[in-house]
Amino acid sequence: MSTSAAIGIKLPNGTVRAIRLHWDGYVAHAGAILGGRYKTAEAVNALLALGDLCEINETLGSCGAYRRDRGEQYRITRTFASVEDYQYCGMGQMNANYLYIFDDGAWHVYGIDRTSEWIGLEVTKNMED
Repeated sequence: MSTSAAIGIKLPNGTVRAIRLHWDGYVAHAGAILGGRYKTAEAVNALLALGDLCEINETLGSCGAYRRDRGEQYRITRTFASVEDYQYCGMGQMNANYLYIFDDGAWHVYGIDRTSEWIGLEVTKNMED
């Protein structure tokens, strides 16, 4: 069984662009990598440009991207009208166990212990060492 996640970025107009991650979407793995390596909007947008991922890793080249690595055409970034729409569709249509959103320079996660709020994601270990 996999632990899926959705990874998104909130844009200045309030919309959210997001992709789906199939494997290891839990906070100790995907959350740690996102918070430790993808720290800028530019880095997050580069990650999202890969489209849906089967796995996330510390570099773009080592991430498993369905479109880039397997030639699957319909695994592109989705756009949602708002954070609330992302939250609803991420847990529903995208079938994600966890939702991540990069907003104003910080990561937040939704779905921890099925709480109904976004929680700030803090990485305490520097992954650039």
